[in-house]
Amino acid sequence: MVWTVNGGFEVFYNAINLSGDHRSTANNRRDDIVKTLSKKLHVVESFNSGSIHRYTALSGYADLDVIAALHYGKHIEGKSPQEVLQLVRDALGEYRNNVRKNGQAVTLHYKTWPNVDIVPASRVVDDAGNIVEYKIPDMKTGAWISTNPKVHTTDISNRSSVAGIGFRRIITMVKWWNKKHSDYLQSYHVEVMALKIFEAQISDYSWSVFQYFDKAAELAASPMWHDKGMVDNYLTYTTRQEVVKRLRAAADLARSAWYLTYDDKNDHAGAIGKWRQLFGDKFPNYG
Repeated sequence: MVWTVNGGFEVFYNAINLSGDHRSTANNRRDDIVKTLSKKLHVVESFNSGSIHRYTALSGYADLDVIAALHYGKHIEGKSPQEVLQLVRDALGEYRNNVRKNGQAVTLHYKTWPNVDIVPASRVVDDAGNIVEYKIPDMKTGAWISTNPKVHTTDISNRSSVAGIGFRRIITMVKWWNKKHSDYLQSYHVEVMALKIFEAQISDYSWSVFQYFDKAAELAASPMWHDKGMVDNYLTYTTRQEVVKRLRAAADLARSAWYLTYDDKNDHAGAIGKWRQLFGDKFPNYG
């Protein structure tokens, strides 16, 4: 039974969140894949990344991301992203695999959860030999993208310690909304916008969810740079306009829902109805 908006958000989050600690499964799967890769390729480093690793994953949708840094001189120098992805795919021939639709990974399909996205990378070091970034392939553009997933994971963890448990929860909620609205936004983009939007303690889901959508609409309207490169260059002009339109519509609906319980207003039934409009049937009914 749900009688309050806060209670509704708790039920909603528990319904969409990938609960539990899956690190053991993830590590075992990664180790098995890297062992197979290493038979044909020189893997200098591997580590888990992605939503499962950052505790922002959706139940029923999350795959495991594994970064496999390859020897630059042997496997990457002078090769295109497509060629490197094909190298990895060939090396994993005993698995059922294909190149992921965003052209940045090779996806391995398993009979049991989770599937695994292998992202080949090269390490970039400074004069002292410290790793400053990783370059990952983008087959669609033919470019190598600068990124540092370890830093991003640390940033999410540090911001969560400041903003509280609501920080990761709102990211997960927005990812669910995105899935239900044509899945235009990439997971990393959703997380980066959260980093830019929330800098203090999150105490109220209604207001904070509205704030996310309202500010995200502004952020998504223009190209976004974060850390080592562009976050949203996967968006075309047309899809960017559609994303902004949908974020603004979500902000308007979230604002209306928030207002119904703002100050002395206690229309939790009406507010829950609007939140359910926004998030779908995983958000519970009133009563």
